Amino acid sequence: MKHLLVLLAACTMLFPTLTALSPAAWAIPVPPAISQIANNAIPAVVDISSIDPLKRGDHGLGANVEAGSAQADSTRESTGTLIVPPKANQALGTGFFISPNGYIVTNHHVIAGASQITVTMQNGSVYDAKRVGVDKIADLAVLKVEAPGPFPYLQFGSSSKLELGDWVVAIGNPFGLGTSISAGIVSALHRNIGSGKYDDFIQTDAAINRGNSGGPLLNALGHVIGVDSAIYSPSGGSVGVGFAIPSSMVQPVAAQLIAHGQMDRGWIGLRIEDVSDAMKKAWHLQSTDGVVVAEAVANGPAAGILKPGDLITAIDGRSLTDAHSFSVSIGERAVGQKVHLTFFRRGIVHRASILVSAPKSLPVGKLPHSKKSQPKPDHLPALGISVIASPGADGVLVVAITADGPAKRAGLAANSVIQAVGPVFVTTPGQLEKQLAGRKQASLLVNGPDGPAWIVVDLTHTTLQPAQRAGS
Repeated sequence: MKHLLVLLAACTMLFPTLTALSPAAWAIPVPPAISQIANNAIPAVVDISSIDPLKRGDHGLGANVEAGSAQADSTRESTGTLIVPPKANQALGTGFFISPNGYIVTNHHVIAGASQITVTMQNGSVYDAKRVGVDKIADLAVLKVEAPGPFPYLQFGSSSKLELGDWVVAIGNPFGLGTSISAGIVSALHRNIGSGKYDDFIQTDAAINRGNSGGPLLNALGHVIGVDSAIYSPSGGSVGVGFAIPSSMVQPVAAQLIAHGQMDRGWIGLRIEDVSDAMKKAWHLQSTDGVVVAEAVANGPAAGILKPGDLITAIDGRSLTDAHSFSVSIGERAVGQKVHLTFFRRGIVHRASILVSAPKSLPVGKLPHSKKSQPKPDHLPALGISVIASPGADGVLVVAITADGPAKRAGLAANSVIQAVGPVFVTTPGQLEKQLAGRKQASLLVNGPDGPAWIVVDLTHTTLQPAQRAGS
């Protein structure tokens, strides 16, 4: 059977229906006091029931009607004698209090589309809950119980301090059976399971099933380090591969939902890309970790602070591995917050603080190119291209490219603008040719149809074939 990535709220249930170390070098790991963790946490965990009315059909009937054919029901509706009301789906999930005044965190998919939400505490108390705010992108929601408190609540822990093998405890309402406890370890960190832009899941082998959605994943101190959200399974049941949204995402999103009813993510005005193996070799880097700045958007938050070619290695002290980890780190911040970047420029480490701002709509224009006003192009055999100074004075415009030259093999396209060779910006063909002299490889910052990007060109093999004109 095909493996499925299952959102736990299937939502959930429809009702009715090493090198070896010497013994002295390490201590034998002992499970934490799971019963104590559970007993302390359970009062703050709630079962969530949400009612989602089924949409009416073309005749205003419920998707699942009572006995009688659709034709008969349609006739009854048209005569005004009987309209069968729509039935409703009841979805079950889990949530937990995060404050004594009644705020609850759960998954968005647990309450999506619900017209009525109720929460049941472990002492049997049942309350109506109102939706405070949701963040569909992160699959998180905050609810509020309007009743005299204080309510028992859980504290957040730091998911960034988790290590592989750490013990974790999951609490939830699997299959609507009621509160259940399971324990396991952290199997993996920073999992991207393809469910969204900001995937950064904690993977655990603690048993997680349908109905656990929105429940807390606790560390050995009983602090929330994740929200159980998904499983990977061939059958829909737990096979020891569960995923939780890390608290590094949950905590700031919950705070924004409580304060503003929504999560307003911002940007810092950078276009970045992964460090390729070719870049690593050309720039003499130790690894491909980090991201390379392709462009600092004019008048953006990072303008004048970062430059193309800067290698960003960490945000707020957390190491970056690739462009996805960069997006996740920025996605955890709301507009108005600051991020602290560590980056390298020409081998020297720098640090900068940048204000996360509301994203701007960037105009999408064509590359400056007017055949009528073009001067005679300069041919650069080292790259196998013909170029002119860009009319926009922002680089050198490629007007022709040799069919099998170094630039063509590296993926450079005609009508692109070469803006820099390594950290050195160029605005004339002469400057470009000077920067290429004596090099075996060249890292070119190229502004093409898809925006700025770095292209590493091998200059050890050149050809003297005639250049192919742009557009031919």
